[in-house]
Amino acid sequence: MVKRQIVLVTDRLLVTTWLPGDIDDLCQVHSDPVTMRWVRHGRPETRDEVEDLIASYRNEQQNRGWTRWRVADRHDRLVGRAGFGLHHDGCGRELGFTLRRDSWGRGLATEVAGGLADWHWRNTAAELWAFAAVDNTASRRVLDKVGFRFEGDVEQKGVPCALYRLGYRPTTAER
Repeated sequence: MVKRQIVLVTDRLLVTTWLPGDIDDLCQVHSDPVTMRWVRHGRPETRDEVEDLIASYRNEQQNRGWTRWRVADRHDRLVGRAGFGLHHDGCGRELGFTLRRDSWGRGLATEVAGGLADWHWRNTAAELWAFAAVDNTASRRVLDKVGFRFEGDVEQKGVPCALYRLGYRPTTAER
């Protein structure tokens, strides 16, 4: 039996590895058109797409030690997913986070993004990047709060995006 591993603990959240049984929970997040407006394809995703996504996350976790992980509250209820992908040019990592809509507005995205930025610096010296759709002001605020610096506007997968970089380790006071 495969057991879930805890990657990171914050004040209110647990960042853990995925299990095959997580498909339906993540599907609830990825089937919401409002949540998915700024994520991946910009549309709700099917159960089959989510099943493939979790399989890819589990493979990344096993083969490189990091991925976009499962994010749960302290009662182990899925809140969303967050973690890292390869930056588009292969130089550094890209931070990403997607939370279920009923979790928005409570500071959870900032909490998990900040915790993952700290985790990143403890585990690598690579630069940390992030993209947010130009009109996604909530995600852009999260990146600002965590200490990312705006680098400029770029197009990412056909979407006008703001590119951010966290090329140093900010102190808690800087956040």
